[in-house]
Formats: sequence, structure tokens, C-alpha cells
Amino acid sequence: MDYSKIALFSDLDGTLFDDSTQVQKRNLEALRRFTEAGGLFCVSTGRTPDNAAQYLQETPINGPSIFYNGAAAYSIAEKRYVLTHSLDSAALSPLLKKLLAEQPAINIQVYNTEAICFVSPRELADEWFVSQHQPCVFRSLEEVRDPWLKILLEGTPEQLRGIEELVNEAARGVASVVYSSPQYLELLPLGVSKGSTLRELTARPEFQGRILAAIGDYNNDVELLRAADVSAAPSSALPVVREAAGYVVCSNNDGAVADFIEKIFPAL
Repeated sequence: MDYSKIALFSDLDGTLFDDSTQVQKRNLEALRRFTEAGGLFCVSTGRTPDNAAQYLQETPINGPSIFYNGAAAYSIAEKRYVLTHSLDSAALSPLLKKLLAEQPAINIQVYNTEAICFVSPRELADEWFVSQHQPCVFRSLEEVRDPWLKILLEGTPEQLRGIEELVNEAARGVASVVYSSPQYLELLPLGVSKGSTLRELTARPEFQGRILAAIGDYNNDVELLRAADVSAAPSSALPVVREAAGYVVCSNNDGAVADFIEKIFPAL
């Protein structure tokens, strides 16, 4: 099988990863066959490059990948950013100061190219999250340096619904707002999504003439699927994501990425 005309972008959590944050053997074997046959494999995630890399050591990633939910693209092979988009920190600082003062239960994280910066009190930080998402630092808001790539607001679904109106009002004309999980509400640079960054990457030589395939499972993947030529969602994905996808494959716990490659790609 010749896959030299296909570039595949896969979300990580809930898609390439099973519920234990592992890349299943079936997915690894399918991706090795895909890349050995000329396919270009890239990931698309809200995670940082450093954080994602610790889970992907055996995964054959051979193309520029999307991180921070679209705020940056990074080449793992070259160990460098190939594009970045930044938030207007001055415009969004008043919102974060208001949340810190009036919503102390919301855990606020600002992501820049250096680290994940926790600006809420340290006791709000989940120690497991900190241990698994290095580098993490604890800073005052004033100490967080530009460029800000994204802001993550962590709370219970009820807490996040309670601040949605405030966040959307503050972000109007300044940032894009998206849920990346029921507990995570994110602010991204205005107009930026996984899909917008996919479209930007297609101008690079390695993507010329390739069919763009994408697979994802959550709200932050919808624009990615819409931007692709061929798209799929795991059966475990949210209904809105399954509706946006061209195909529905097996669940993330059964090898969704392998299912996409094996069942759909031969006909492309």
C-alpha cells in the first residue's frame, strides 16, 4: 500500500490515547505501516510539545504537529516551533485578575513557550497534573512572560458554566473560547483553532499534493475535522464531533486511529 499522498493528523486524548493515556499496540503497528509506506503522521493536541513527547516515544511522528489547540505548530524531529500565535496578554489580564479575586476556586494556567504557568494558589494545583505536565511553574500573573499561547481555566463543569458569560464577554474580539474537556475552558488567540493551524501548515512543502486526513473526539477537534479532506471520529466521541466527521470508527480503547487507516485509507 502506498500512503505517500496522505497526511494524517490525530488528536491525542480520547483518540490516539486510550483511557489510560497509552498508545495501543494496534495503533502503533498501523502507524508504523502507514509512515513506512510514505504517509505523513502528525498529532494535534492541546498539550505542550514537551508534555506530549513523554507519551509518544515509540510513535512514528514524521511531520510538523499542532500543539496548544492550534496556537503553535512544532516539529518534534527538528525540535523547533514552525509557527506560533499569541494572545493579547494586556487585554486579557483584567479578566484573569477578576477571576483570581472573585472566583478563587478556578485554577488558572497560562501557557507560554517556556512552561505551563500556574497563577492561582498552589493548593489548587493537582499534583498528578503537575507531575505529568512538566515543565510547570508557579508564578504571579505579572511574572508570566509573553508570548501567551493559551489560557486554561480549570474547574468543575458547574463552576465553568458559572463564568462562561464573563469569559465570553471579555474575550469578544480578543480571543477564541473553546472547551477541551468538561473541566477545561480555554482561551486561544483570536480565530485560532486546530483547524486554522492545519490550513496554515498545508502551505509547507511536505503537505503539497497530499490528502489531509484528521481524527478527533472533542469540541476542540470539530474545526480540525472540518478543515480536513477526510475525517473520522471514534465511536466514543461527543455526538457533535461524530456529526462533523465523515466517518465513525471504533472507540479510542479499541484502536480508533488504526481503524481509520485500515478501513478508510485504502480507498483514498
